[in-house]
Amino acid sequence: MLLLLAVAGGCARAPRPTAVSPADIPALIARTQQEPTNADVRFRLAAALAAAERYDTAIVVARAGELLAPDNALGPLIIGGCQEQAGRYDLAVATYRDFANAHRGARGVAALRARAELALRAGAEQTARQALARETELAQQPPEPATLAVLPLVIAGDSSFQPLSRGLAELLTTDLALIRTLRLLERLQIGAVLDELKLAESQRVDPVTAARVGRLLRAERLVQGVGTIATNQPVRLAATVVSGAGVVRPVGQVTGPFKGLLDLEKQLVFNLSDQLGIRLTEAERQRILAQGTKSLAAFLAYSRGLDAMDRGDYAAAARNFGEAVRADPGFQAAQQGQEAAVATPVVQQAGGGEIVTVVQAVEQVTAPSEPATRDALSAATLEIAPTTGDVIAQVGSATSGTTTIDRHLAPESQGLPSIISVVNGITIIFRRPP
Repeated sequence: MLLLLAVAGGCARAPRPTAVSPADIPALIARTQQEPTNADVRFRLAAALAAAERYDTAIVVARAGELLAPDNALGPLIIGGCQEQAGRYDLAVATYRDFANAHRGARGVAALRARAELALRAGAEQTARQALARETELAQQPPEPATLAVLPLVIAGDSSFQPLSRGLAELLTTDLALIRTLRLLERLQIGAVLDELKLAESQRVDPVTAARVGRLLRAERLVQGVGTIATNQPVRLAATVVSGAGVVRPVGQVTGPFKGLLDLEKQLVFNLSDQLGIRLTEAERQRILAQGTKSLAAFLAYSRGLDAMDRGDYAAAARNFGEAVRADPGFQAAQQGQEAAVATPVVQQAGGGEIVTVVQAVEQVTAPSEPATRDALSAATLEIAPTTGDVIAQVGSATSGTTTIDRHLAPESQGLPSIISVVNGITIIFRRPP
């Protein structure tokens, strides 16, 4: 039996940050002068300035903080929030994503992914409304070169497979995005236009309607797809490419067993590239084949997660993305989706000077050893067994004076199953003998 004791005495965490307000600005300015190398103070000052709607100054101060702490998520959270307030959702999304991609293991990445999702949605809805108001003008303008939009597929057959409408469209989009000559529009951008037009599913296969959607999106070409998927029946995937002028070009249909759905999607991507007149390099072909999960169970759960996310049902999204991660722990898109789904409700509620408390608030709903946060939303995350390091990291947090025991079957990489007990800041890990 292995006994590991971690005592909290002398290792207490720093006090949790509190929200700031415009009234704090003079004192925070004085502190930055006294502590010029303290990044946290600069971020708090930037947040207070943002709360006072002094967005340009807030960005300057936050960037100064980033020079001192480039891996601190507060910098991009504050800067991106200011960019959103200015209506520059595109810049905000880039700010959030650039940091998340460069610092995948940093604290606060989940909050950034959630903020990026919300900013992308808000920007897409704004752009869709503006495009519809300027439809006549946009019809006279050329589309963005090499821009491609993949509509949600129309799924015929068993209704239980409807979430594959978004899942397959997203998979086609991410695969086609690996072709260096193409620029793919995002799912939320397309969905916002479809929502504004209030199109029924049957209307999405109409070439005239598709051409109109393409013009509103300023896409050079648009992909329509139909999936015939029924229980115990062969799967058929078909697609057409529609130009802004309404010219329709069919793409070769692919057919096969349901268990080969992911392979069929790859075949359809190659057929689409042929129809688009693109000769793939061998490197591009191999990247497309390697893209995404190989687990059909993971992909089905991921598709349900996307469907729930687009409906704003973040609890269901987190649950389904969690199922996808358990089916394929290496499925990065599902991991990121789960992070965003769990964090989004928390991030939505934080405004103004509360931005400095967001990282800790998100950690509370994702922390594996805090029973108080085991609600429906966080269940998908908490079902994943914590590592030894995760549990030890909790030492020093506030305790209730009672014993909490969580039993988990840990992944094989962590050794044998264990029982983890946390008692007033002392963490004990018992590993069962073979």
